[in-house]
Amino acid sequence: MLAQGPRHPGLYLPPPSSYVLDPSETAVQLQFGTVPLATVQTQLDAARTANPDSPIVLTLTGTYWVHSAPLVLPSKTSLVLYGTIAAFPNATAGSLISISGQSKVAIAGGVLEGNFANLSGIDAETSTKINIDSVTIRNTGRDAIVLSGNGNTVFDSGSAITRCDIAGSAANGLTVENITQTLLLDNFVHSNRGTGVQLSGAHSSVTNNEISGNRIGVFADANNNLISDNDLSDNSQIGVQLASLSSVTSIMRNVIRHNGVSGIDFDGTGNFIFDNVLANQNDLTDRSSANYVVAHGAPLNAPASTYFYPPTIDNQHNDPILHGVGRADITVNGGNLNDVQAAYNAALAANPGSYIVLHMNGTFTMDGTSPLTLSSNTAVVLNGTINVTSKPAQVITATNPASFVSISGGTIDLHGQGKITGILFPSTTNANIDHVTVINGGIPTVRTSGGMIQLQRGGGYNILYRNTVNMSGGRCIWTEHSNAHYVVMENKVSNCNMDGVDLDAATSNSFAIDNSNIDNVRYGVFIEQSDSFNKIYGNYTTTRDYASPTGHGIGVYNNATSSSTRAVTDGNVAFSNVNDVVSNGLRIGSIATAAGGVAESAHTFFFNNVATNNGGNAILFDTQFPRSVENYLSQTVLSGNKNNLSQQNTNGAAPPDFFNPMSAIDLALSRPVTVSSTATGSDPANAVDGLAFTGWKSGGSSEEWLTVDLGSSISFQRVVVKPSTLLGFLQPVRLQSSDDGVNFSDIHSVGLPGSVRTFLFKPVSARYLRVNLRSIPGVEINLREVSVYPQ
Repeated sequence: MLAQGPRHPGLYLPPPSSYVLDPSETAVQLQFGTVPLATVQTQLDAARTANPDSPIVLTLTGTYWVHSAPLVLPSKTSLVLYGTIAAFPNATAGSLISISGQSKVAIAGGVLEGNFANLSGIDAETSTKINIDSVTIRNTGRDAIVLSGNGNTVFDSGSAITRCDIAGSAANGLTVENITQTLLLDNFVHSNRGTGVQLSGAHSSVTNNEISGNRIGVFADANNNLISDNDLSDNSQIGVQLASLSSVTSIMRNVIRHNGVSGIDFDGTGNFIFDNVLANQNDLTDRSSANYVVAHGAPLNAPASTYFYPPTIDNQHNDPILHGVGRADITVNGGNLNDVQAAYNAALAANPGSYIVLHMNGTFTMDGTSPLTLSSNTAVVLNGTINVTSKPAQVITATNPASFVSISGGTIDLHGQGKITGILFPSTTNANIDHVTVINGGIPTVRTSGGMIQLQRGGGYNILYRNTVNMSGGRCIWTEHSNAHYVVMENKVSNCNMDGVDLDAATSNSFAIDNSNIDNVRYGVFIEQSDSFNKIYGNYTTTRDYASPTGHGIGVYNNATSSSTRAVTDGNVAFSNVNDVVSNGLRIGSIATAAGGVAESAHTFFFNNVATNNGGNAILFDTQFPRSVENYLSQTVLSGNKNNLSQQNTNGAAPPDFFNPMSAIDLALSRPVTVSSTATGSDPANAVDGLAFTGWKSGGSSEEWLTVDLGSSISFQRVVVKPSTLLGFLQPVRLQSSDDGVNFSDIHSVGLPGSVRTFLFKPVSARYLRVNLRSIPGVEINLREVSVYPQ
């Protein structure tokens, strides 16, 4: 299966209302209807002066006009916008909202209308910890959002822009520069004259966005970034461009189609391409010999980069695997693993300089202690099972060092024997382990250490993709050392005594993405022992089958095992992971198990992770020692836990930092929907999923309706409707409410014009809202989003 682009219903999950900064706080509440913006500013400034350390929640429900001065937001302020902030066409302000030199500022909901004036929508300069969620920004003469911090080597900057709809800018949609650890998630960035996302910040992620109809989709010229799971289509020039200054940036699992000049324009140093869907007139413009391209599903024309196209169990192609290297295929049909080694060695001798593809079909037995040892430039395609009846240290290994080694498919069955590693690569550059099943490596309740799949050292990018590991006294998947980057993605790992995925021993600039961790005793994903700059998202962890749930979900950790000072576990980011029914959902910790030892964890950014139904702590924070600083958690989703937070920082470690800004409450979000008709392949739920890039398409009649079940009778007075096409804004809309879902009454509303149609009315209490739509000739009825607001 190839990349699918953005997932639905998205990565970001709005957390329930909780404290903004600290459980003991008293937030200052300011609320305004339609008044002059200067009135809002005056009272906001006065509130901040009177309450210098308290969080302020500013709720705006009216329409506010900007002429010469923007709305200026101070630190620790959460703006909840149900209305509109709009520019006069000749406005002289530099932006609609300004944030300068501030920290912990949030903007949620509403519309920022530029009216083509020469300004930005949001200008956040030299600021940190900025959260922008579900804001619609239109028609700005400058970049719609500018986010800049204090430099690309300065941490404690974690910011997030989520679920925003950005269009019509005369410049860029989003510009992120001179800042670290920024997350751009679930945004719809479209129809902007410049670049959709200009990424000049470092250690950041552009993930799960639709970026289309711009000049360039994403332009990146900084270091250690991730561009993944996006739809980057129909941009007039390029889908993704990595400039010559970009480095260690990965482009993975994107759909990149129908871009005018090139799908990917690829320059820089140490950058990586893997598992994208490409359908452009020119898919790849390859400019640098210092980059890595791993083709997946189809070959790529990458004449400059280090290129690898390993045959896999689901793609046993006959195309070239490496530049300028011939290939020799051999097949072994069952037998003893020693016989396989002999046949493989003979092929190496007979084909010097060739890439060897070893096809293993049938059932194989390992009854000795010598593993199948692979040399560089070898791919194993296992269509069968290796039964291990002896007690080896490893079943399959590689020479030390080795490069371009791949294993794909099949099953390695250890038959209940512990202390055996199914696959061990001691030092590989550009390895690939794909669709391999390793099972029965011991008893999960008896710890034996080791790992079922283990990679150490090496270089380039080593990929562990869609493997299945089950039953071990040690780890399921284990990586070590910083020489290589590891891509641990979409694996199913279960019933291991230690960890599902253990990024260990200074693993750095690596990824754990969308792994399913079931009933592993210690951790789901463990980032430990001086690991740095790793990105962890989309993983699911549970120990639901244990009577007393054990272990941790996501852990960032450091342990001094000698009397020396261990390098800091530093700069790791974990977002949108789900941890349900474990002992502790999220942990940031450091300890010393040796006298005199020092170990620290710093600059961790945990964003919008889910911790639910956990028997211990949703968040366990137990760092030690002075360099354990600036660990930051934002927008964590907590529910049903025995204890939400345990804070135990000691020996000079700094306490954790929190920012949980208020969201705009959308009563329709993820609620049940019924419709009059639906086009084939359309899902009505897409109209209430909170994402601007999804939607519902009707079955095609001239009059259609969509009804949202709000769950119970509830008061609301604002409905926002976003049609999917420009002409859809001309279609008549009539709103109705009902308590029983059968008998509906008209809501007498005032509709505000614009690309986002807002309907205002006196408060209505009802369980059901119906949106009736009538088409104009030649225009089908469809909706991108329906939102229902309490105020």
